[in-house]
Amino acid sequence: MNASALPPGSRLGELEILRVLAVGGFGIVYLARDHALDRDVALKEFMPSRLVDRSEGMQVGVRSVSDGETFALGLKSFVNEARLLARFSHPAMVKVYHFWEANGTAYMVMPYLRGPTLKDVRRSMSEPPTEAWLRSVIDPLLDALGMLHAEGFYHRDISPDNVLLAGPGLPVLLDFGAARHVIGDRTQPLTAVLKPNFAPIEQYAESKQLRQGPWTDLYALGALVTFLLDGSPPPASTARAIHDERPALAKRRVPNVSTRFLSAIDWALAVRPQDRPQSVAALRSALGRGAPNSLPRSRHRALPPIGRGSARALRPLSAAALLLTAVAAGVVLWSRAPDEAAATDSPLAAVAPTAQRLDPQPGRCSLPSIREPVKITIGPSVWPRDFASMPSPGRSCAPRRRRPRPRPLPSRGSSRSACRTPARRTA
Repeated sequence: MNASALPPGSRLGELEILRVLAVGGFGIVYLARDHALDRDVALKEFMPSRLVDRSEGMQVGVRSVSDGETFALGLKSFVNEARLLARFSHPAMVKVYHFWEANGTAYMVMPYLRGPTLKDVRRSMSEPPTEAWLRSVIDPLLDALGMLHAEGFYHRDISPDNVLLAGPGLPVLLDFGAARHVIGDRTQPLTAVLKPNFAPIEQYAESKQLRQGPWTDLYALGALVTFLLDGSPPPASTARAIHDERPALAKRRVPNVSTRFLSAIDWALAVRPQDRPQSVAALRSALGRGAPNSLPRSRHRALPPIGRGSARALRPLSAAALLLTAVAAGVVLWSRAPDEAAATDSPLAAVAPTAQRLDPQPGRCSLPSIREPVKITIGPSVWPRDFASMPSPGRSCAPRRRRPRPRPLPSRGSSRSACRTPARRTA
């Protein structure tokens, strides 16, 4: 056990230290028991071993006065990291339940996650993973990074030992490099702060020409995928900036991985920041939704989006489909009710007679619009009268009344009785 770590049984309020989980250059992670909520949690203590030491009890103090300002900046960055993680909620980001400052340092409480890291998983593999497995890992990480970048924050420390697999397809980013970034710029050797094979060139010396941004995390993510494919990370970005000997992934055949996927990873691993994808959305677009070399293309044409114009175009089609259904139903109803006095309550009965009275000449009439179902007694002797009462905007399909033709005037020589109109017959 580390000499600076708290011994088992130590109490921090309702938290009881059970054992040490991990020790790093900037902090110690304990397994603790939350007696208030009756659950196990992970307790992280800010403890940069090169700057501070633990005195009697739990109190932490700097080793020299000259390190006081650096430790204060790192402590502030640690608290900001805890506040950031408590602000966001994403399955691929570790959640912070609580954080506070005490004993000259700071603490944060996180869920206790069980599972191997990507580094342990790759060591247990006998062959490279498939593209489907790689996507199940990096897609949730891209979601979390996209949410983080939208708020102007960057992880700065993506590596295989900082990604835990809490379950199949459940990767979780464990550690953020905010405190390390502040302290490393001031005192410590950069090789001890950064992971050379996963850190891009701009993390070594940030300047106006080499600013950090979303492309910084995307480089580390590309290096992570390279490690999962080859079992070893790419060369350090500082060495690649002088002479890049890394063979492109897209130029070699990787089983069960598409060329498009490999080309996107090569793009993320560009040495110059401006040559990489500038956002998570750009990298997602380059990766595509699936493996284009292995997935067959669909033969079905996609339907156009339904807007105002297309909705109007669909109305005649719906009316025609309804009319054909009504014709079929009317024929069935007609065959079932031969009696003239038979009636039906089906709304399709209002449309059935209409189909039989259509003008055979095209363009002379339009279909009536069916607003409400009209109850019509089906029978050859009564339906024309009811049909005339149906609402029909525009030109109607009802039979036209013929105007009486003017009779020719009688000639001069004809008799007077020839001009008389015959008497009407009464029923």
